[in-house]
Amino acid sequence: MLTAVAVMIGVGFLAGTLVYGDTARAAFYDDLARAARNVDASAGPERVPFGDQTSGFTESSRRLGFDDLDAVRGLPQVLRADGRMAERLSMLDPGGRLIANFGKVGWAVSTPGDPALSMFDTATGRLPQRDGEIAIDSVTAEVYHFGPGASVDVIGPDGRQVALTLVGTFDLGANKRFAGLSVAALTPGDMRAVAGATGYAEVVASARPGVTEAALAAAMRERLGAGPRVLSGERLRGIYATAAAKYVNGFLVVLFAFGLVALAVSVFVIANTFAILVAQRVRELAMLRCVGASRRQLFGSVVLEAFVVGLVASVGGLVASAGVGWVLLVGRDALGKSIQIDRLVVAPTTVAVALTAGTVCTVLASLLPALTASRVPPMAALSAAPVEAVVPGHRRLRLGGAWTLAGAGALLIAGGTQAPGFLGVPVVFLGAISLFAAAVAAGPFVIGRVTAWAGWLPSRLFGAPARLAVQGARRNPKRVAATTGALAVGLTLMSLFAVLLATTRAQSERELDENFAVDYVVTGGFVFNERTPAIPATVVTALHARTEFAAVSGARTSRTDVDGRPTEAWSMEPGALGTALRPEVMRGSVAQFGPGDAALKGSLASAVGAEVGSKVTLEGQTLRVVAIYDDAPSTGEILLDWTDFATAFGARGPDSVLVKAAEGVPSQTSRAAVDDAVRQEPRLQVSSQAEWRAKVTETLDRQLLVFSALLGMSIVIALTGIANTLALSVLERSRESSLLRALGLSRAQLRWTLILESVLMAVVGAVVGLGLGVVAGAAAAVGLIRQYGHGYPVIPVGQLALYALLATAAAALAALPPARQAMRTTLP
Repeated sequence: MLTAVAVMIGVGFLAGTLVYGDTARAAFYDDLARAARNVDASAGPERVPFGDQTSGFTESSRRLGFDDLDAVRGLPQVLRADGRMAERLSMLDPGGRLIANFGKVGWAVSTPGDPALSMFDTATGRLPQRDGEIAIDSVTAEVYHFGPGASVDVIGPDGRQVALTLVGTFDLGANKRFAGLSVAALTPGDMRAVAGATGYAEVVASARPGVTEAALAAAMRERLGAGPRVLSGERLRGIYATAAAKYVNGFLVVLFAFGLVALAVSVFVIANTFAILVAQRVRELAMLRCVGASRRQLFGSVVLEAFVVGLVASVGGLVASAGVGWVLLVGRDALGKSIQIDRLVVAPTTVAVALTAGTVCTVLASLLPALTASRVPPMAALSAAPVEAVVPGHRRLRLGGAWTLAGAGALLIAGGTQAPGFLGVPVVFLGAISLFAAAVAAGPFVIGRVTAWAGWLPSRLFGAPARLAVQGARRNPKRVAATTGALAVGLTLMSLFAVLLATTRAQSERELDENFAVDYVVTGGFVFNERTPAIPATVVTALHARTEFAAVSGARTSRTDVDGRPTEAWSMEPGALGTALRPEVMRGSVAQFGPGDAALKGSLASAVGAEVGSKVTLEGQTLRVVAIYDDAPSTGEILLDWTDFATAFGARGPDSVLVKAAEGVPSQTSRAAVDDAVRQEPRLQVSSQAEWRAKVTETLDRQLLVFSALLGMSIVIALTGIANTLALSVLERSRESSLLRALGLSRAQLRWTLILESVLMAVVGAVVGLGLGVVAGAAAAVGLIRQYGHGYPVIPVGQLALYALLATAAAALAALPPARQAMRTTLP
């Protein structure tokens, strides 16, 4: 039963990740089919970036004519057709602020002329039926607290605000074509008058019965001519679904990898369990040899037993995988936007993988114990003392392999730290696996001494039970090494990712502080595809006048060429470089920065071969490079003096304002001050560094939680292995337990002996696992830091200690059932 449980957990987790992936992918297809629901063919302007990460509509003036819809409707192959208008629309929130995301305003789409071809579903209320009404997507309504019947202000083509009445909300599902921007539904009349629509962004059609999608698409191409781009419905749905599936596939690969890890840990547990079973059945196996059983028959009997157990347990794990998949789906918000799940999808490939993996891994794990069984001598049946059934040792070979694996692991880790960026992480990961394999190979030779060290203090604190526990844990080094190895592999991965994520979090905060040496950035928004004019002087003056800010500076940016290389130039108002807004200079200085000087970002300097003292050419000006910088409050790659920037790109006001809050001013107070200063300019946007830092930290914390939960499955399997070892050990050592009871050991002492033995194994596994994980994680972090930042790896000591405590506590709990069984031992 314990062996079957280990297999079931491993297979259940592996298959569960596959069930999760198939279900999420199917749900995404269903949800994205909402945009192409009942659509057999779609026509849009040529070169429209269908399925890209912004939207399925072009933002240019390319549109299909209004008469194109009538042309499509006139085709004999068409059952129904509809035209979809889509234009950018500036919407204001209830406080009068522009609703935008990453500097872009949202979209306005026309209400469907044919409900069967609608690309969204009504969530609350209804869709607009007459001019002056508006419906918005449910996410925007929830985030900005728009209530039923509210007045929604939008900015019309003439720049004036237009008030519309909110009559309902609609659900876009997991559709990525609008990239998370706000979406409003307007009547066709308001699309022309308020959104400035001049044609259709898309014409969709469904085919009559018996007409294929390909035939309909071909007919539409012929009718509309060479200009529009026509796609079949299947092709359109595939593009949308693929774009959204990318959202899941990366995480799915990670999930599948963790499933394999869980299965690998199960192999440790299964092999250990079969080894103990063979050791217990020495006399039975020897008796079979005495009555004529051959070595081949004994080997086959153990393998056949493993096959049956593995197959039955794999079926159980497959059933359990539905539960695992559902749990992962319940926590799917860790991936981002949730999707509607109607059913779990268990694909035939999932069934095949689960049954094959569980059965094959169980059989493989039984091979060495089966070989041990085949070597039991017939005379062992006559022995009164316990006989240890072992394969003749290969000490030198085992130690040589351990040293080889350790050397290979060290080389891989060292090489991984030199590899560029994230490419080095898999290499370091392989190195960690190699080191772990070396530890497993050498485990039987060192586990006794390590256990003795771990048990030194308990032996002095808890007396005889602790000393007996140490001796019990040292009795069979191979068995203990395999059991602690199963626990160590989970803790190795958990600690590795803990170090990586802690370092990433620290680097992200450092990069935010250095890249954005400001608390707030005020910029213009996009209105009808054009960025708003320069920041009004009144806003800059109002910000300068606030005492809540330590530094305020206007800034400008512009695309340009430096020595023929396209890049972005930027500048700040005079005096700003003497404040906290200055860039992080790596070489040179900006202390005396003035006309004729330039500072280059390191990437640009490398691209053009410039160093401090070099000359570069920009817009006809020859500038002297006085500094090379890394991070700055702007994404620009060349910093110019304010007057040089005006000479190159014209004199005008700043297009953004950089604001640094004064020391000790709460973020709520400083944000309120910024909002108050820009209140009269609703098109301006305020970006907050603090909010971005919170988002990054929240994302990393969520990732850490997800990874910890997944890797925790390995801990569960490993603890099952410890329970296996102790439960079978109780049966194996029943005579020993009886003798100890006869010599005066009480039932409580016997229970404590087994619990302490389990805890010792957990402590040893934790030390090995956390040690290897920290080494590998720090090495991977060094590689990332060298490529993307600077600083040192972060070791989350408290978190790692928590992992060790949890593993130890869980091991103690796992020992309770076998300890209770041992307490029932009768005196001889």
